[in-house]
Amino acid sequence: MKQLSDYKNWLKNIVENNLEDEQLEFVWEIMESPFMEYHYELMKDSKLDDDFRRNLRFRFDEHGDEGAEFLLSKLDKNEDPEFHSAIIFILGKTKGKHKEKTVAYARKLSGSLDAVVRENAIIVLGWIGKNADLSILKKCLLEDEYSKCRAWSASSYMQMWFRKENNLLRKKAFEAYTTALARENDYFVLAVILSAIRTMGKTRLGISQTALDEGDTAKIDLARTKALKFLEKTLKNN
Repeated sequence: MKQLSDYKNWLKNIVENNLEDEQLEFVWEIMESPFMEYHYELMKDSKLDDDFRRNLRFRFDEHGDEGAEFLLSKLDKNEDPEFHSAIIFILGKTKGKHKEKTVAYARKLSGSLDAVVRENAIIVLGWIGKNADLSILKKCLLEDEYSKCRAWSASSYMQMWFRKENNLLRKKAFEAYTTALARENDYFVLAVILSAIRTMGKTRLGISQTALDEGDTAKIDLARTKALKFLEKTLKNN
């Protein structure tokens, strides 16, 4: 079994000799090691390249409940606030006994002054939030000044629906989408809303997913009009 010193020497060799091919192997081994705190510090190490750190973050949830407890302690103590966006995102991916506490922090952080923290908190609510969190998604969709937060709020309604697929959730989402479509000017946000309506409403809206992904503004404008008519009819009949 490798000791902590072995990992440090290995990493030093990877960095000094630019051994990109060994980075993923290192990630796979450190995520299965007992050196969780070392793994955490590496995720924050600005001397490592972005892809390396991204892969380290993506695999931290492999530490399971112990890793979740460690990350939650950082939030409890308000440590490393500049890293809270990554922490809540990792916690949202972690399956285990700390789901309720993670949801509670996602709710809290959805009101952060840091837009990236809000963005990741909203994503997590889509993954593991409850119907009680729909009001948070609505507020973010309609009021957040950061377009990515509005877009992820629209997407999180759909993510919650994937897990529950109940009519109440869809009705609440469609009500929020109706208001958002009438006032939204950012085409990325509009594309996300329309994509969610296509999926949840099982309707094409006269626009392809490719056109939405590519941000075809002319087609999005036409689809917005059709979407509003579809939503009005659907909500009236429910």
